[in-house]
Amino acid sequence: MFTILRQAFRRTAQNWQIVLVIFLVNLALGLIVAFPSFSIIKAESEQSLAFEKLIKDFDFTVFYDFMHKSGKSLMSMIPMSLVLSGLYIVLNIFFSGGILSQFTLRNTFKLSEFLKNSGHYFIRFFLLFLLHFFFLLIFTIVTFAMFGVFGTIADGKTEPTFVAWMVFPSAFAFFIITYLLNVSDYAKVLLHRDDLLNPWKAFWKAIDYVFRNFKTMQIYWAVVVVSLTVMLVYLILESSIGMTSGFKIGLMFIIQQFFIFCRVFIRTWNLSNAFDFVSLRPIPLTPKPIIIEPEMIEEATLESQIDEEQDSETKLSE
Repeated sequence: MFTILRQAFRRTAQNWQIVLVIFLVNLALGLIVAFPSFSIIKAESEQSLAFEKLIKDFDFTVFYDFMHKSGKSLMSMIPMSLVLSGLYIVLNIFFSGGILSQFTLRNTFKLSEFLKNSGHYFIRFFLLFLLHFFFLLIFTIVTFAMFGVFGTIADGKTEPTFVAWMVFPSAFAFFIITYLLNVSDYAKVLLHRDDLLNPWKAFWKAIDYVFRNFKTMQIYWAVVVVSLTVMLVYLILESSIGMTSGFKIGLMFIIQQFFIFCRVFIRTWNLSNAFDFVSLRPIPLTPKPIIIEPEMIEEATLESQIDEEQDSETKLSE
């Protein structure tokens, strides 16, 4: 397990240009929303001290008053935010094909080739995403139903008892969500390796593959632990530095971007883990159908007819 983690981490680090491209695209999408939202808040606050108070030290009362009086002005940003969120998802699906192709080729990174390979696999990866999203939605509904059932059973009991009852649905939710997310990465790898495989078959093959090779989940959970550790470090830095001045706000912005870069790196690392594991334990590719061209069939028929005629002439001469 640790060998795959180290090897995949090294491969991701060697392809840091990919991580940088994805990070810059995500940053651009975030700034498209951030600048208009900031301008609207500044305009609605009319340069008041209340806005400065929100920046220096969050006060829920001030925030509530602002949203009550000027919250409608931010409603215009919701459609743009939804569109950009959808674009963010689509672009990350788009980049997956380029990432796996770069892992396979191991050539010097070229943006044009990266985008070309990303476009080549985009349709199949997008169909896979829709399939994955559908199953994730179903299991999310099942999970909420389980929380409702266990919450009803634990209703009226002491807090420790209530928490104990909630352990099972929480563990179930964590396992199912991480399992499906891991399956999505392995399905992408299988689709990339096998051009004859369709998204539906790739998804089910990935489910079976991850289930039979449960070490894949241990690898995924190890990366989840790393991700949570990185998030914890960020929260500690944010609480210790604070944003009480222009300098600290600028410093925190740089730190935020660094941790966003780390998050993109970790997501790429996960895909590299799946790539390495399937390379170590590959599954048979879909057999290619044998196509017999009509011309070859006609030639074979003529040859058989000539042979039959020669045999008949030989018999008559005898």
